Amino acid sequence: MSFRDLLEQCEDPETLERLFSIERYVWLTLSHDMAAVLDMDGCITDVNSHWERTAGYAPAELQGNYLLEYMHFDDREKNLACLQQLITSDISTLNMDFRFLCRDGSYKRTQWNVAFSPYHDRYFCVIKDVSAHGPDNPLYAAYHDALTGLPNRLYMADHFPLALEAARRNRSRAALLFLDLDFFKNANDAHGHRFGDELLKEVARRLREAMRGEDRVIRLGGDEFVALLPTVQDADQTAHVAGRIIEAVNAPFRIDGAAVTLGVSVGASLFPDHGHSLEELIEKADASMYQAKRQGKNAFFLYAG
Repeated sequence: MSFRDLLEQCEDPETLERLFSIERYVWLTLSHDMAAVLDMDGCITDVNSHWERTAGYAPAELQGNYLLEYMHFDDREKNLACLQQLITSDISTLNMDFRFLCRDGSYKRTQWNVAFSPYHDRYFCVIKDVSAHGPDNPLYAAYHDALTGLPNRLYMADHFPLALEAARRNRSRAALLFLDLDFFKNANDAHGHRFGDELLKEVARRLREAMRGEDRVIRLGGDEFVALLPTVQDADQTAHVAGRIIEAVNAPFRIDGAAVTLGVSVGASLFPDHGHSLEELIEKADASMYQAKRQGKNAFFLYAG
């Protein structure tokens, strides 16, 4: 007798539920990809351990939450209609493609193979991460600066508010830094635009290395950058990261045999202390950066109200 035959013949509800639990556990454990079980309302009832590696969530963090909470707003209508179709039509499986909200506030594009089981009244889902990683991918190109490879304004507009929302849910602080290079124009005028481009690439590389793993730095344009620290304990920790940035930029650059020295003025604002929206935080971090400029450049200034 197959396991499926056993399920069909079992009449005791408690025994049937135990068999369903065993079946789900075996299926989740053996899956090489991310896997999830959803109830009829779209609530996540079971997941396997692969989510932590890909999206940053431990299984317990996902269980009991609705898939809709993690689905990009622009992808919701189409995919919820697909799930409903799976129940009401004769099809047995379908594929969905949508942007999934990760724990760090970023989105990853995911591909879902979904089957509805009338035996369990559950959706069984196998999920692959198909997010863009290479510069040849159109989605990657749309979100990244062509010169430095850093994320760009569009990335900031789409992803930074999500990180702030995650900080709000977790009741934690976040910090936004506005960076403006000092003396870059002098170097660009003296050595030419090609030299300036190479210098910006090296600055971008150093900024990435100065950040913590979860931090994000974007090129706003020209010699201006914005960094988001999605979790900080206090102003002192923000100042520590800013100090690392200043130290990294202050080290001499050597481009095509010519040595130049730059500085960087850094202004910062804290969430939720100085604002709740990205626009508020940028405005106050920008004002703080100009305060650092007025104090002699190559310095850090935290918004003081």
